[in-house]
Amino acid sequence: MMDDDLSLATYRHRIENFYGFYEPVEDQLFAADNPLETWLPMQARRKTALLKADLEALGQQVDRPLPVCVEFPQLESAADYFGCLYVLEGASLGGVVISRHVQARLGITAKSGGKFFHGYGERTGAMWQEFRAAITQFSFASDQHDAVVAAARATFETLNTWCKAKRTP
Repeated sequence: MMDDDLSLATYRHRIENFYGFYEPVEDQLFAADNPLETWLPMQARRKTALLKADLEALGQQVDRPLPVCVEFPQLESAADYFGCLYVLEGASLGGVVISRHVQARLGITAKSGGKFFHGYGERTGAMWQEFRAAITQFSFASDQHDAVVAAARATFETLNTWCKAKRTP
């Protein structure tokens, strides 16, 4: 995403990949029985709708089925949820830099296919700090630091594998 020769086709492909990962992960992450709700307000952290809007802005036929990830770490405990969300929230934080690069290279803004990387906009720093405080509090209160780290690693590895896989939509 940060290459100087980033093309629109590469950008769109990456948005499709993220959509294919985020949709099933968020279905589980934001389920009604999510144990993180006691630690952190969750619904404002959804990203699938942003990805869908980006795909539409980039000319993707939304009714055309895209491949979705079916093998991702199962979320069975609060530590698993926090670890998974750590990866997604970290991507939001890093998205600020990517958003600027994509705008400079391709002219894509939050209004023209860059909502996902624009994330929370001006609230990105505050949302990260809120998440960071909650995960720190949980880790110390539950003594689940190692489990959170393991879940984050598993989520990141799954996302990495998913994005590198060769597939046709």
